[in-house]
Amino acid sequence: MSTVERLDEAGDFIRDRLGSRARPRGAVVLGSGLGRFAEELDEPHAIPYGEIPGFPRATVRGHAGKLVSGNVRGAA
Repeated sequence: MSTVERLDEAGDFIRDRLGSRARPRGAVVLGSGLGRFAEELDEPHAIPYGEIPGFPRATVRGHAGKLVSGNVRGAA
C-alpha cells in the first residue's frame, strides 16, 4: 500500500468517525500539551491513535495518544 493510500485510509476513517465535524474551520496541533486544552473543548470527540489505520502509538510519557476534535468558544 502506498503512502497516499495509507493517508487516504486514515483520512476516511477519521471523517467517518467525526461525521459532520470532519470539516473544521481551523486546527490546533498539540502533542503532550493537549490535555488541558482538550478539557476546554465543547462537545469533544476523541479517537485513540490505535484505532486510526496507520497511526503510530504515542510513546511519550503523559501523551494521551488520542486525536481530539471539538469546538472552541463556538468555533468548530
